Amino acid sequence: MRIIVLLSFIASISLSNAAVWNSDKEWTVEWEQKYSQWMTTSAVYATMFRDKKSKYYGISADCADAAYALRAIFAFENSLPFAVVMPTGSKKKVSFSNKQSRFDKYGAENRRLVAMVNYLADVVGSESLTLNDTYPIAIKTIAPSALYTYKIKARFGKRIRHVYTIKDVTKNGNFDLIYSTQAIRKKKMPMNYRKSKALVNKPQGNWGFRRLKWPSLLFASSSQYPVELGYSREQYSLIQGKSAAQFFRFVKDQLKVEDETPDQVVTRAMKSLCEEAQARIKYVDQGVEHNLKTRRCMNYEDFDAYSTPARDKGLKEIYSSLFEELRALSEAGEGLVVNNELSDLAVTIFRYKSASLESKAALLEYCPITYTEGKTIDLGELFTRQQKNLLSSHPNDNVYRRWGEKVGKKTR
Repeated sequence: MRIIVLLSFIASISLSNAAVWNSDKEWTVEWEQKYSQWMTTSAVYATMFRDKKSKYYGISADCADAAYALRAIFAFENSLPFAVVMPTGSKKKVSFSNKQSRFDKYGAENRRLVAMVNYLADVVGSESLTLNDTYPIAIKTIAPSALYTYKIKARFGKRIRHVYTIKDVTKNGNFDLIYSTQAIRKKKMPMNYRKSKALVNKPQGNWGFRRLKWPSLLFASSSQYPVELGYSREQYSLIQGKSAAQFFRFVKDQLKVEDETPDQVVTRAMKSLCEEAQARIKYVDQGVEHNLKTRRCMNYEDFDAYSTPARDKGLKEIYSSLFEELRALSEAGEGLVVNNELSDLAVTIFRYKSASLESKAALLEYCPITYTEGKTIDLGELFTRQQKNLLSSHPNDNVYRRWGEKVGKKTR
């Protein structure tokens, strides 16, 4: 009996002051490649933080947190170290790693990992991830597990920041993305997983295509990075003189191993546009539901979570991208593929005013956008409203105002 008690006592001592997980390996180029391969597998899926059967159930992540979480999970499963720079505000930088013992009370290692990620979610963010914990990469080295970060202007002098994780790069050079948002975190929803999702915000400053640093390189000069990691600032010079659509088409051309047929180009572009337009329904509804629940104007935190300026800008850019794709096909002599109904629908969007009722009906059938009961529009009508600046990104506006109808008072 005494032996059992003694062993229990020894075990309790060893468990106190325990690391979140033990890391007896080090990151190498080979491990970075394995991380990239892991990202493409079914081990990474949209509901992995919300599925009660998942070892990582309970992770509460916005966009940057999701990127950190995926890196931490891979490191945990392979006994690799994980570390980030803590934004202390002082000139002296300090790191936070899996060696922390403050999460002992959560028991099993995977539960300690969940607690660690949730703790970091309240401390670090897109700014810290971009400026401290990642580095810019050469276009040719973009691969699954790389990140794309951006920062754009918003209302009241504020900035909107976002992080995408590249889950896969298709043979045509398109990106499958997995990511979260502040609204997703608040609503405790699964991550978004979008295949062949268009990127629409240009690289600028330190924002753009990036890769997470190894813990051993957190405070190192870029000259110390292994050349295989592809450190490069070339994207910031390559963007000069190019529109967003032109730049991302260039990126695609650099990464593709197979050309898309004209049919595939139009199909992808139309699918991306429809998905983005229909996704806006959910984003707007989240803000409307929050307003109905709280019965007050949103504070800045809520405004930041439920406003949609970045998404609306993205939607506008996807329309532009579709138009550019159609024009590029025409200039290349491909035409609009005779007897291709989808190409006809795409043209209808941009010639909406003169389009026939039959064409408009077909466009509505292809992608109905039902934003509230009894209100359904097509991609052409949505484009028309957007061109007239009727759409509202302000989360305090009612659902009609959000979708471009002049119903109810507009929030300024």
